[in-house]
Amino acid sequence: MHVTRVLIQEHVLIKQVLILLDRSRQALETGDPVPALFFEKAVTFCEQFADQFHHFKEEFLLFGMLSYKKQGELDTAMGVLRYQHERCKQSIARIKTALPRYEENDEMAVTRVLENLSVYVSLLHRHISMEDRIFFPMAEKALSSEEADSLEAQFAQQAQRFGSAETVFATHQTLADELNTILATG
Repeated sequence: MHVTRVLIQEHVLIKQVLILLDRSRQALETGDPVPALFFEKAVTFCEQFADQFHHFKEEFLLFGMLSYKKQGELDTAMGVLRYQHERCKQSIARIKTALPRYEENDEMAVTRVLENLSVYVSLLHRHISMEDRIFFPMAEKALSSEEADSLEAQFAQQAQRFGSAETVFATHQTLADELNTILATG
């Protein structure tokens, strides 16, 4: 039983984008320009793949089943993970809000992008590490094989809202590749 393998595979793609976001943060810190297009596409990736596609499966499907099964025993851990999701969403929203002025080379907007990149990258790296190393193994132990099968079916059903899991993953892998290209070419 490895119901969390889907989530871990998605984490791999998210971490690819986190590395690029961290590189963009480092560039901004040293005064090197990063095209607004990079951040526009990064926001799209984070909103669509991380928040809508991935976090939905964690928060509403996995956490929901575990909350019911464990009758509150894991609620504190899940509350921390949900809080981290929310903080990441806030950081991305603040970056998105700053982009029009960022494109005009407004230093306050650059600062706003920089501070929210720092929060997002740092927090999401820690968050993914906590899930992969601690929470997911704990979840695997807590779920019966029938519950894991049910979750896998729910994951697949949820993916159908976006076409298919393969399509969503391929689309966002392409977006991650575009981010890499934009950052490399400046």
